[in-house]
Amino acid sequence: MKSKFNVFLLSFAHLTHDIYTSFLAPVLPLLIQKLGISVTEASLLDVVRRIPALFNPYLGLMVSKKDLRIFTILTPVTTAVFMSLIGIAPNYIILLILLFLAGISAQIFHIATPGIVKEVTPKMGFGMSMFMVGGELARTIAPLIATAAISIWGLEGLLKTVFFAFFASAFLWWKLKDIKGNFKPKTKQKADFKIFIEYKKFFLIISGFIFFQSFAKIFFAFYLPLYLTHIGESLNKANISLAFFQFFAIVGTFLAGNIGDKFGYKKTLIFSTLIAIISMPLFIYFKLIYLPLVFLGLSLFSTGPVMLSIIHHQKNSTALNGVYMMLAFLIPAVVTFLIGVFSDLIGLERVGILSFMFLIISLIFAYKIKRKFFTLNNVKVKI
Repeated sequence: MKSKFNVFLLSFAHLTHDIYTSFLAPVLPLLIQKLGISVTEASLLDVVRRIPALFNPYLGLMVSKKDLRIFTILTPVTTAVFMSLIGIAPNYIILLILLFLAGISAQIFHIATPGIVKEVTPKMGFGMSMFMVGGELARTIAPLIATAAISIWGLEGLLKTVFFAFFASAFLWWKLKDIKGNFKPKTKQKADFKIFIEYKKFFLIISGFIFFQSFAKIFFAFYLPLYLTHIGESLNKANISLAFFQFFAIVGTFLAGNIGDKFGYKKTLIFSTLIAIISMPLFIYFKLIYLPLVFLGLSLFSTGPVMLSIIHHQKNSTALNGVYMMLAFLIPAVVTFLIGVFSDLIGLERVGILSFMFLIISLIFAYKIKRKFFTLNNVKVKI
């Protein structure tokens, strides 16, 4: 049943789920201190959390055989349990295991739920933007929740926040069980290899775009608290800055899909990248914090709903989404690790400069997106 309420409900599911996956960045400085690990080892934490993205095409095929609502209901609480345990992990290996298990649950959620959004949204761009807004709002709230929990109960206090996920999953079951719709793909889904071959040019171009843009995105979304504490700011101010950045990411995420529907998806990608290119030097070179974070938040996270809108206009959208989610999670994992390695070698401040240079290169890949990529299967999409 197509309705805005159902879209908001799925955005709430995304919010609940991603609050817990977003705990890692704000507690990273404390984990480094507690376990005595390097920045490179710390970067591997997020890499391990994203490794299950390698299985996304297969998870996409598996998920497409079941009622998608099952996964949307169960994965928030599953992810929450594993992520809430990171504060009491006794050593680095246990921490890696917890993050890997949380990563599997997270991949299943992000594959299944957009398929439900597709069925219930009145308009694709609106639906995908609202769905992504839930994720960005989670990344805004998570640093504040983590900071509050740590202030009251210590690092181990993250575990006490898990009750909310149980409540949320029960609420989702209550609301989603009676929604009418076809929550299995209407067409037979092709295997991931065939999908990649058929859409190889599109995937190669967006892979380049994701790779080069991810340096700037991850620098701010994951390493911002570490960077700010490194240059002398307090952890509280660093996490507040992260929440501030993520708040404007919500706005950018909401606007992007609607702007893409009206003016074209390629134009939206190019325009948002240009805004980020103009804004980033204010942070890196002029040491401003809040003003550039406004524009960086608006621009860097606007690409997600645009890509999802494109993919879910297509036939075989669930399998396509599996390949896209694999790229969208795996490429940033590689970049997260590279930033960690480069930070130990040349320092986090110089990595910021490198990220700016790569952001400029990502603009080239945005320009390479062709109209034919948006007219596959006779579906006309404005670019």
